[in-house]
Amino acid sequence: MSETKISVVRWILTACGIALTILLLIGSALYWIYGTNTHHANRNTILWTERGRKLIPPTATDITLQQDFLDHYATYKVSEKDLNQFLNERFARDGEVLDSFRDERSPVSKDQIGKPLGRLQWKVPEGTVVYGYSASNGGMHYYYHDPVSGQTYQMSAYW
Repeated sequence: MSETKISVVRWILTACGIALTILLLIGSALYWIYGTNTHHANRNTILWTERGRKLIPPTATDITLQQDFLDHYATYKVSEKDLNQFLNERFARDGEVLDSFRDERSPVSKDQIGKPLGRLQWKVPEGTVVYGYSASNGGMHYYYHDPVSGQTYQMSAYW
């Protein structure tokens, strides 16, 4: 084989190696973001989009997240008072005043108690209440909250 052909083959193999490395890095990053659970001490340590971060109460602690392209799932601890204040502010539209505790709060169905819920497999404790909201863009957000322990499971789908 001539020197020129060897140089071309080396260049092609090097280019393919670089392209493969870049694809693997991108794939690994996407898997880390969308395919795994991440743990955060509080909302300030969440690195992903502001859109998702704004759906978690600012006082939430011990946060576990799982995100995909159109939604996210989270578990965290927050007091019911702080959760209601957050929900009232976050989901109020056009100057309306919300009272999440009175208007949006409902007990979970009895058949859900003790069973795993959603992709994070959060076991629904007795006494859990659920809050459900539709967003202005058509997304849906559900907050399952145990008032006794403060444990919350959130399912948010946005378009």
